[in-house]
Amino acid sequence: MSAAVQSIGSLFSSGQFPVTSQPDSAAQLYGKPASDFVICRTEYGNATAVYGESVWDFNPYRLSAKKIGRIRFDMVFGDYGHDQQALIEEAKYLLYCLIYFAGGGRIGKLSASTIISYWVVLRIAMKFCYAQKKKSMVGVLSLQQLFTVPVYLAAFVSESNFDKTVLSGILHGLISVGEERLGYVVLNPRVFDLRRPDSKQHPVIPTRLYLNLINICGDLLDHLYLGVGNIDSFISCFADEYFGLTPHRQKSLGVGGKSRYRPGIQQAIEEYGLAAVFVGEFACSEKRKLQRVLLKMQYVVRMVIHLYTGMRDQEVMRMSYNCLSDQVVRCSVVDDQGFMRDQPQSVHILSTTTKFSGYKKESAWFAAGEVVKAVEVGQAICRGLARLYRIELDDRCPLFINPSVLCKTKNCAEVGVTDFTLRATMGSALKSLSIQSEDLQELAQSDPSRDFYNEPDFAVGQPWPLTSHQFRRSLAFYGSSSGFLSLPTLRAQFKHMTIQMARYYANGFDNLRTIFGYYDEKKIDFVLPYNHFAFEFQMAMPMSVANQLIADLLFKEEPLFGGTGSYMQRQKERVEAGEIKIEDIRADTELRVKNGAISYRPTLLGGCTKVGRCDSFMLGDYTECLSCEGAIIKPSRLSAAIEDAKNELSNYAEDSGEYQIVKGDIERLMVFKTRLIDTVEL
Repeated sequence: MSAAVQSIGSLFSSGQFPVTSQPDSAAQLYGKPASDFVICRTEYGNATAVYGESVWDFNPYRLSAKKIGRIRFDMVFGDYGHDQQALIEEAKYLLYCLIYFAGGGRIGKLSASTIISYWVVLRIAMKFCYAQKKKSMVGVLSLQQLFTVPVYLAAFVSESNFDKTVLSGILHGLISVGEERLGYVVLNPRVFDLRRPDSKQHPVIPTRLYLNLINICGDLLDHLYLGVGNIDSFISCFADEYFGLTPHRQKSLGVGGKSRYRPGIQQAIEEYGLAAVFVGEFACSEKRKLQRVLLKMQYVVRMVIHLYTGMRDQEVMRMSYNCLSDQVVRCSVVDDQGFMRDQPQSVHILSTTTKFSGYKKESAWFAAGEVVKAVEVGQAICRGLARLYRIELDDRCPLFINPSVLCKTKNCAEVGVTDFTLRATMGSALKSLSIQSEDLQELAQSDPSRDFYNEPDFAVGQPWPLTSHQFRRSLAFYGSSSGFLSLPTLRAQFKHMTIQMARYYANGFDNLRTIFGYYDEKKIDFVLPYNHFAFEFQMAMPMSVANQLIADLLFKEEPLFGGTGSYMQRQKERVEAGEIKIEDIRADTELRVKNGAISYRPTLLGGCTKVGRCDSFMLGDYTECLSCEGAIIKPSRLSAAIEDAKNELSNYAEDSGEYQIVKGDIERLMVFKTRLIDTVEL
């Protein structure tokens, strides 16, 4: 084999080739080759793969007798605009880099057929990237984004049908090519366990446990919020080294007479009106325990933020004292006479500063009411500790400032971020939930490739191994489907939050990038960081919607009505009659959801399969579902809605507008029930 051929040994693992068939030698300079650069020639010197052309044929370099397919860049998409052409140019350059710079060498692990297999996966990847155009919160992805952003690659792996080992080979090859030549760092395929079936990703928290965690977080936060107005003043008093000590200890330290004694810890707690706060797991019987108690309080604040935002661990821990702000998303509407017809609309956001491409950038997350409360509790604790550290409450002051200053002299205490060690958080109610058999069964169903039954951490009777990243995955899964919201035991705040989140993250709110993103000086525009939770929220929708639709509609005995409901009812009857298999319906449903042909979200009356925005749903006008083709009406939900409306009616005066509206809703519901459902059930 000639030296020139060996330089691209990825294409030639054996054999001798005449000089005339040698490809062009790649310059070691970075960047794309010229458009007339020849990658493959026949034995007579005729070029069959030229960089700038739309068809690459590597058959002259194949090692087998069987012909291999050509690479057709002109056959990937139905039409070709700027976005499609950009993806093609990316794919060309990646193939070029894999051929020349992936380190095949003399061993030559790649062959011409392997290059074709790489192309097959890249073609699927290109289509996946372009298909994200339908998702307003994502838009057309680049191959760079796909191979550098974990949530995108995870979605591609889960939603696309291809040989995952080939993708692993591509990623390993691009890693060998290197950041300097590519311009970015490719994700390590080992993170996605493309070669191993025993993936150990953070699981989605089972429904029962997740509900309990939501309610426990809410109860603990409500408990702590009772002291939000006084706890900073209470903490700051510990600048006096004798404050909170027992009289005996003060006497031994030579404080002086009883008249000079400072309040003991229990007396101080009562004097500052915090007796209702420092109880239960936050009980504090002596000064030396206060550090541990404050750490537990901060832990609750942190987990509430994880629960309601989906932020990563380090994103939360980087938050500063001034992390909370308001962002106007819609200005007020004033008529010609100067009267305000619509109030301005704003949303609370959390922000943190991190690094993107070497520059300090700011990104933001949606902050629901519970998050605002949690931050206010965290800020109150921070204010008190900042006085002990004698530091300013500015952007450099961490929200989760370490309470260790309480146990150290002021001269040796260093400002730092709280270390939530396992020992420090033991005893928290958030870690007291035990796994039951139903939880294990749900886990097994959520990830059939993983044997949870043989993992000791998930054994029945064991405490659930809670991690902060589980909240991120669970929020994306449950929140994006909204199927979770129909559960009656769900804390109301969580329900409201996920509806709002869906509005911003799933429905493509106009100002989303301005609200939650950062200004990119190169693009001269606001953008969302590639790792923002909004994308993970969006990516979770196909899986959660399909699962909810199948579970809610096909596995329950209740008859279905409405446009889509009638169709699903016929499918159920066909399954029962043995005409089709449930697996066929599931596969077809999942495919339709991923392609954007159908959608699903629970409603007050059952469910909705309408694709796109529904103003009636957003406004709570559920009676419009009665005449909608995308509606699924369940008799039990309809009856419950009628009873709820009747109860609501009793709260209004008969001459009020609210009374007339609710009365009209009841009449429409009753007419539908009498005309369709009662007739069928008879």
